[in-house]
Amino acid sequence: MKQILALVVLFVAGSAALAQEVLPSISKRFAPGAAPSELPNFQRHVVTLLGRLGCNGRNCHGSFQGRGGFKLSMFGFDFDADHTALVGGKRPKVDKGDPLESLLLAKPIDAENHGGGERFKKDGWEYRVLRQWIAAGAKNDSDKAGKLTRLEVLPRELATDAQLQVIAHWADGTREDVTCLTRFASNDDGVAKVSDGGRVTFVGKGATYIISSYDGGVQSTLAIRPVTSLANEKYPDLKPATAVDAKIGGQLKKLGILPSELCTDEEFLRRVMLDVAGTLPTPQQVLEFRGDKSPDKRRAKIDQLLESPEYAAWWTTLLGDLTGLNAPLFLGNTEWAKVAGDQWQSWLQRRVRDNVGYDKIARGLILAVSRRPGQTYEEYAAEMSHYTRKKAPLEYADREFLDHFWHRGNVGQADEKALSFAHIFLGVRLDCAQCHKHPFDQWSQQDFKQFTAFFQRIQRGLAPDSIPMHAKLQKSLGNPEKLPAAERRAFYRKISEQGEPAPWREVYIAAPPKSPHILPRILGGDVVPITDVHPLEPLTAWLLRRDNPYFARAFVNRVWAHYFGRGIVDAVDDFNLGNPPSNKELLDYLAGAFVERGYDMKWLHREILNSHAYQRSWRPNETNALDEKHFSRAVLRRLHAEVALDALTTATLGAKARAAYLTKVADRRIYQQPTADLKRTEFGLAVFGKPLRITNCDCERQMDPSLLQAIFLRNDKDLVTLLERKDSWIKEVSAKDEPEKLVREAYLRSLSRLPTEAELKRSHTYLAAAATLQEGVRDLLWALLNTKEFITNH
Repeated sequence: MKQILALVVLFVAGSAALAQEVLPSISKRFAPGAAPSELPNFQRHVVTLLGRLGCNGRNCHGSFQGRGGFKLSMFGFDFDADHTALVGGKRPKVDKGDPLESLLLAKPIDAENHGGGERFKKDGWEYRVLRQWIAAGAKNDSDKAGKLTRLEVLPRELATDAQLQVIAHWADGTREDVTCLTRFASNDDGVAKVSDGGRVTFVGKGATYIISSYDGGVQSTLAIRPVTSLANEKYPDLKPATAVDAKIGGQLKKLGILPSELCTDEEFLRRVMLDVAGTLPTPQQVLEFRGDKSPDKRRAKIDQLLESPEYAAWWTTLLGDLTGLNAPLFLGNTEWAKVAGDQWQSWLQRRVRDNVGYDKIARGLILAVSRRPGQTYEEYAAEMSHYTRKKAPLEYADREFLDHFWHRGNVGQADEKALSFAHIFLGVRLDCAQCHKHPFDQWSQQDFKQFTAFFQRIQRGLAPDSIPMHAKLQKSLGNPEKLPAAERRAFYRKISEQGEPAPWREVYIAAPPKSPHILPRILGGDVVPITDVHPLEPLTAWLLRRDNPYFARAFVNRVWAHYFGRGIVDAVDDFNLGNPPSNKELLDYLAGAFVERGYDMKWLHREILNSHAYQRSWRPNETNALDEKHFSRAVLRRLHAEVALDALTTATLGAKARAAYLTKVADRRIYQQPTADLKRTEFGLAVFGKPLRITNCDCERQMDPSLLQAIFLRNDKDLVTLLERKDSWIKEVSAKDEPEKLVREAYLRSLSRLPTEAELKRSHTYLAAAATLQEGVRDLLWALLNTKEFITNH
């Protein structure tokens, strides 16, 4: 009996060992001279080979119009369509009766005129794979391929030139070397290049990723070559201020990059006030902070700013950018646009001020509907008017859900809602997957269709049970819909201000279809059956799971990018497998800790702002002068449009007028909603790139410098008005003032620091030569406002 058990154990162990064996590359199995008995699989081998050869790329047969009358699905994930394209049509590309006459063989070897030239040699392994597939009947057996569960790339990290090996793991236990069928790309050819066959060659110093793509799998391999010899035991022992510094320091040590020194107190104050509160420090604030000798003053300033109304205003605006608040363009009927926009803004502002968890904010947006459970349309209309009445209005911000989020006119269709959701809450661009396989990620067009199915029932307008009540209300008001638009708007405003019910439109959940065409499926997850509950409940539950790979990471990455000028994943709204984070440990830490602390936004701000990484100087050293993605120093960042114009205002106003301006936070540009179009946008805001919140792209906010911005600062009438208005600082200057004091004031007002001795001497000389002291001070302040030091955060 013991012998039988031993044999069974040996048999099981042997079977497991066989299952773990890696099937040799198909290039070896079908090499000239080999006698393969297997049949190539259409999905695993034929389609991926065409992808490897570039046949289904966007510049060849994968383009929307195809090439030479032959069209394949882009990047090859519509197997049925590709098979039909190969075997069907007036001129099939395969000849089952005479495989050697197939265009699929003749074209790539250039035996018949081929616009793409020769792609492989006759009787090479590629030729033999396709010939064998055609000879066996050119079958579409993709349904037998199974699911690719994992793509493994070896070695996992590179420090020297090397050959990559790619192993596909399939659900049936098969493991196959697919290096010859894999597409390779380097994210930075200046550091390392990769050949079509996966050979990596370093050409410079630094770090990059080599991206390997096969079937639906994408994998990244870190290729890193130290910048200096400090990458070994010579690297100094740097004491981190926070876990952020430890994560960054580990990578800098690998690269042999030394971080810059900490910035000065004046630089820190200016930087943190502009970043957190969107506000330029006053001269008094600079001098007080400069004179403060307490060792913990930077941490105290951060805490103070996070409790300020300016923080709540500025970060409300940034969340408005993210969530798409544009009242004039998108929010409901024209008469309610301004009201709805103000309500949206107040809803966000309350939550930023009170530090409500970001998960709760997301739930309040995603699961929003207009009417509460059991609430009639009449009750809803009355409630909405109670928010707008002049006498003792209710606070819209008290509502749990922000129904205006789904009332936006640019997310009327289900696919628009899906794209917006992915952009805002996942940091993912799904636009490509609308039409074809995503080139750098796992998402196919079918994935997009199933994801979109979640949003089909989210509707705006009037629910079926609301229509009779809406008509009744309209009739009781004298059918104002027949009035001209301007009169109708005035009428609705009047009755709503009186607290009387007005005919608001609503966001509602349509009834589930009896036989859904496509079942909703979570990205990378399971199919979710249609139920009577809110269709986005299961999607939200997945989103807020602790192990969700996107939600927390997307938010912390955006906050990081705000403070550093680039994301850990960059661009910040392009999370995909082909765009890995520059520091995975850092992103994992911030996202994990953010979730652990209940999505506490102020914790996230503090963790970043108190780090040495944030407080580094912009001045480079010999090792980090070329570093742009490892956060070894601060980078110069042009001021946001709203911040820039507010800064110009505070720098030029007289002391009394400036104090009044700074107390009215709600009237400042850092809390200003966008207008309907650029023509109606304040010129300065348009010049410096304030977004209209029209598109699903963080890039809509323009942060690049331009010639028009330089011209604006030099001689635009708006700037001239600021310098010469009655309550400007220039008008306060008199001939009795001490020139040296005026020079210091000008530098503190604009650059948030005192002038150097050389600057003081040069400025004093200029003032002495000016026609009048007031004219000289005006010229000095104008010159300072035109420096790079003023218009950037550094």
